[in-house]
Amino acid sequence: MLAGAGKASYHPRSYFPCQVRPVVQKFFPWFASRLLTAVAAAPRFVLLLVMAGLASAAAQAQDEVLRYGGGDEEVEPLTVVTDTSLNATLVKNLARMFVEVEPVVSGQASPLDYELTEADRKAIAEADLVVYQGLGLMPAFIEAAEAREASARVVLTDRIPEFRVIETDGAPNPYTYHSPALRQFAVDHLTIRLKDKLKPVAGEIEGNRLRVNIELQSLKRETEGLMEDVPRNERLIVTDNDVFAYFAKAYHFQLLNVTREEESKKAIEQIQRNQTPNVFQVKGAGDGAIEEWLAAHRGKDIPESVAIAPSLTGLWLGDSNLPSGTYLGMFRQNVNDILLGLKPLPAAGETEVE
Repeated sequence: MLAGAGKASYHPRSYFPCQVRPVVQKFFPWFASRLLTAVAAAPRFVLLLVMAGLASAAAQAQDEVLRYGGGDEEVEPLTVVTDTSLNATLVKNLARMFVEVEPVVSGQASPLDYELTEADRKAIAEADLVVYQGLGLMPAFIEAAEAREASARVVLTDRIPEFRVIETDGAPNPYTYHSPALRQFAVDHLTIRLKDKLKPVAGEIEGNRLRVNIELQSLKRETEGLMEDVPRNERLIVTDNDVFAYFAKAYHFQLLNVTREEESKKAIEQIQRNQTPNVFQVKGAGDGAIEEWLAAHRGKDIPESVAIAPSLTGLWLGDSNLPSGTYLGMFRQNVNDILLGLKPLPAAGETEVE
């Protein structure tokens, strides 16, 4: 158990699932008013029986919901170890105060070259639950996690349909589930395990699952709407890694990784054809290969004006005090940077040319 963890007191009036409370409060008065209208002409004793029956049914239904939500029980917080801070926030969003979460890779450290310490291995071995991305990200973490029983670990990408898993260089792309549509598979899978481990508060966890998935669905539709203004032939991400392959597939972009010779040639052709203003890099990935590529071709094979857009974020979250400190905020910031990178705003005093 992590330092500082203690029992979390769970009371239905304080933590009654937000998705359910309005139903309990509003549905029964609504139903009662209409039923009473129907029996208004009946004798008074009938009316009293109806009112008593409604009150009893409402009380019983609310009691059942509160029991599902947990009732007056103390809940021992679950100690959870995750591979990255990105996955730690997902656990927190679903289980809130009922988990103590420790990511192995935190801050702006890259999971691509992180080496497990003995303290990391000890934390993985002793945690109540180990949650990780899978699909080959951090092999040493995966090996340590797989030494645990299946009931003590959750691979977030396990429930993504195989035909929807992106492959790069013949191997599954570990960032596949960063797509809002596919992330919902991870949410549902993780929710099942958390509810099993935290049965007294299963109701709240289920309510949080609904909220998180609604947010993901809204994010997907929002992004699709923004992309309608970008012609298909201009949807081009020239970069030096495959972290955003999931984004390219989800929103019909062409992603060209210049570290591959064929894709490098195609990138030059596409930039010339579409007058693409910017190429992209991802923080913590690519080792600066895009900068070297740009220096080698700018002013020769591609226009001198081609620049590098603000770096995208895909390996970690931003500052927790900023919008980019959440998955939703990070995703929206990336969308904004991609759109502005492909169609920069006009400089002050200039008129945008259509």
